[in-house]
This record gives sequence, structure tokens and C-alpha cells, in this order.
Amino acid sequence: HNELEKNRRAHLRLCLERLKELIPLESESTRHTTLGLLNKAKAHIKKLEELDRKSLYQIDHLKREHRFLKRRLEQLEDSPENERIRTDSVDSTVFSDRSDSEREEIEVDVESTEFSHGDVDNISTASISDLDDHSSLQSVGSDEGYSSSSVKLSSSI
Repeated sequence: HNELEKNRRAHLRLCLERLKELIPLESESTRHTTLGLLNKAKAHIKKLEELDRKSLYQIDHLKREHRFLKRRLEQLEDSPENERIRTDSVDSTVFSDRSDSEREEIEVDVESTEFSHGDVDNISTASISDLDDHSSLQSVGSDEGYSSSSVKLSSSI
């Protein structure tokens, strides 16, 4: 019976030594209590899980952004030669080769505007999935601070 207990304690000691190698320890003290090691391991695991969660969130965000930008690139490549579409990070404006007097420009607050499916069909420069991806991209940065955006739509008279 004593031999079994001795082996069990040796095994626990070995496991604690391995655990000590795996978790970051502030002090290089050779003496750490079992409870202290287990608490530090628990905190380290929670930190790794949080990093993993954030990484997965970032991957998802980048995939949505990639899909949106890919569709936007295809849209720009498919646009006729006489129409130029330029965008920047704050607003999107559609320009044609017509004069300024023939063009009417409307500024729309994207964050407070809700589109029905019929409204979205009338917008020739974006598909429903583009708007979904783009709006999800804008809402993703919510914990990085408030960001405002607007879209300018130009139409020819």
C-alpha cells in the first residue's frame, strides 16, 4: 500500500513539473505551491481561450471583408468604360462622365437607414449580400470605438 502511494505522489510531482514548464511564471522561484500552480494554470488557460476566441472572431471578420472586397472588385471590373466608381473609407460616390449639372447627389446616413428588399433591388451598385457583408463589417468594430459612415448616391436626371 505504501508503494502505491509513493508511486502516486511521484506521478503527481512529475505532472506538476510538466505543468510548471507549460505555464508562464512571474518569478523564477524554485518553490511553487500546488494550489498556486493550479490557479496560474487555470488563469493561463482562460487567457489562451480568450485569445483563441478573439482570433476566431478576427478570422470571421477578415473572411467577410474579403468576400465584400472581392464582390466590389468584380463589380468595378464589370462596370462600363464610361462610368467610373470611386470609393473611399468614409463614403461611396458613383460618378459618371456626365456634367455636374446633369447629376444629382444624395447623402444617406447608412447607420440609421433600413432597407426593405424592394429598396435594395433599386440600388444598381450593390447586391443584398454586399450590403449585408458591408454593414456587418461596419458593425464589427463596435468595441474599437464608434464609427460613422455615409453613402452618397449620384443619379443622373
